[in-house]
Amino acid sequence: MSCDVIKSALSPFLECSETVDGCRVITHCLYPSFDPVVVYVVRFGDGYRVHDGGGADRAAWLHGRDEQLIRKMIGRQAARFGLSVINGALTGDVPDATWLLSAILSVANASAAAANAALERAAVAAELDLVERVFGVLRKRFGEENVKREVLVIGHSGKQYEFDFSIPRPDKPSILIDTVVPHHASIAHKYVAFADVAADGTQVPDRWAVYDKPLESDDASLMRQVADLVPFANLGRAIAATQGQTR
Repeated sequence: MSCDVIKSALSPFLECSETVDGCRVITHCLYPSFDPVVVYVVRFGDGYRVHDGGGADRAAWLHGRDEQLIRKMIGRQAARFGLSVINGALTGDVPDATWLLSAILSVANASAAAANAALERAAVAAELDLVERVFGVLRKRFGEENVKREVLVIGHSGKQYEFDFSIPRPDKPSILIDTVVPHHASIAHKYVAFADVAADGTQVPDRWAVYDKPLESDDASLMRQVADLVPFANLGRAIAATQGQTR
């Protein structure tokens, strides 16, 4: 094995170009979109200033659109990495070139962490909101007394999972319902839970994964392997079908 192969693969991250914002450096850190974090280096007094050009703010806004949450996450990561926030950009100052690598890595990691944390929080908030809206539909259709919430189910592996809802039915398998949002953590967790519950093939409940915001095509395909993927807008229709109604 030759290091030349690895050096060639890493070469895009060794590029530096001069821009109006400073010397532009592509890093190995990634935003939620998997785009690399870009940082900028400029002379500042006798030393250097390194900043992300507001990249964390833009990346988080594209996914979360919660300004207060984004600012909170950026501020938290700035404190964690010993940086400042100047005009929305994560910024670090160093006295000389020997500190540049550390500054670049700190700004890049902080920028990626802030954007990912904001998206994580936004996904959790979206899922909690969807859970309550789904409960409103289920309560209306089945009656509140027939809707079980935060149901614990032991999978074939012996691991215990919590599902958002369960609808018992006397003459058919129960319906297990979980909400899912377009975030990797939500997709992965719900996929594993549904798959494990269905693993032994006996007394398998009907499994519904209810979503509102569009899922990536590969995520949707993955979820369909273990559950019926139900758009929130069609939830009432799906319930009516289980009750033998036309709509």
